[in-house]
Amino acid sequence: MQAEQNKSQRSTLPPNVPSSKSLASNEDRPSGHSSISDGELAHNLQESVKHRIFYLSEQLKVETVSRDVNTMSYLKLVSKADQRQALYIRQAFEKVNQRASATIAQIERRLRQCQQQLQELESCRTPGSMLRVESSLDSCEQPSMRALASETSKLGEEDGLLTSLPDLSKAFSPKNHLSALQLGKISDAKSVAKHQKLLLEKMKENLKEVSRVHIGLQVSYQSLKGRYLRDLQESLQSLQKEKFRQALMEEQVNDHLQVHLDEIYHLKQNLACTEEKMAYLSYERDKEILEVMENFKDRISKLEHLQEVTEVGMTAKLRSYPLKFLFRLVSLLLTLATILLVLVSTVCSCPFTLVKSRLRTCTILILLGLGALVWYKWHTIDWQAWSPFSWRLDSKDTKTSSDEP
Repeated sequence: MQAEQNKSQRSTLPPNVPSSKSLASNEDRPSGHSSISDGELAHNLQESVKHRIFYLSEQLKVETVSRDVNTMSYLKLVSKADQRQALYIRQAFEKVNQRASATIAQIERRLRQCQQQLQELESCRTPGSMLRVESSLDSCEQPSMRALASETSKLGEEDGLLTSLPDLSKAFSPKNHLSALQLGKISDAKSVAKHQKLLLEKMKENLKEVSRVHIGLQVSYQSLKGRYLRDLQESLQSLQKEKFRQALMEEQVNDHLQVHLDEIYHLKQNLACTEEKMAYLSYERDKEILEVMENFKDRISKLEHLQEVTEVGMTAKLRSYPLKFLFRLVSLLLTLATILLVLVSTVCSCPFTLVKSRLRTCTILILLGLGALVWYKWHTIDWQAWSPFSWRLDSKDTKTSSDEP
């Protein structure tokens, strides 16, 4: 960008600069030609102001970029440093940042002044206004150029071009035009030629300085290129290492995954075997349960058959019980009647003999009491337990129950 500025200044400034002969001839000519010289002078002033605005804008961009780079480097250093180092780094960064901010503010102020001057030149074309603009340019040019030269000299070889540009702008400033105009009025053509030679020598010196700066920039470019190539090679090597490490990690992950898959396969096989065993055992258990259930069903059917047989026998017994009871009752009544008849006959036959002996009276009283007791407890006596037929049936039932498993 700075080389382009130098080329543009070399290509544009010399044609626009009026020579002292032309200025002197314009002064000696009538007033009709003075307007042409004033127009050329205003045009030259506008061109110089435009070049200065362009230079200041480029310098402002460079300063802002350098400030941003310093901020990024400060953030990187602070993130990597400890607390004590961070304090020193912060102090140094604040100093650099203050200096850069002051430089940027000064450049912006000068840029605003140049823009105002350009507006004044575009709005008014009178000689008085041009003289005021020239005086303002001269007043703000020398200290600002010296300050910029002192500030940009700290940035290294790359800023040497920026320090040489103020000399070029100073060489082609309106002050030099006015001085050339005055010299044209006073001195002759030889002094004008001498002055032009001095200007050419100064331009040659400036061009040599620009070429030296260009060579320095080329050297710095080559060093930066070599550093970039080294960094690129290191980054490629680190990338290859990372790729190799990633491949190793992928192999390890695949091995672990294969081991886990084999374990899962074996677990599935064991699970299938255990399921088959459980199914076989459950089948055997069901088979045993079915066999037991069939045995229980057979026993239940036998018990039901036996129950039916016993129910049939009991119904038959119950049907035969009334007849047997009647027969027994009649036999009992007959025995009782015979006993009563015997008693009555004995009582009637020998009442006095029975009364005479105490043993006979006691036996008679006991028999009478037993007869009354039997008559009183007649309905509560279980006559089936006293019958011999029921004893036979009970003995048969016990035998059948003992024969069953």
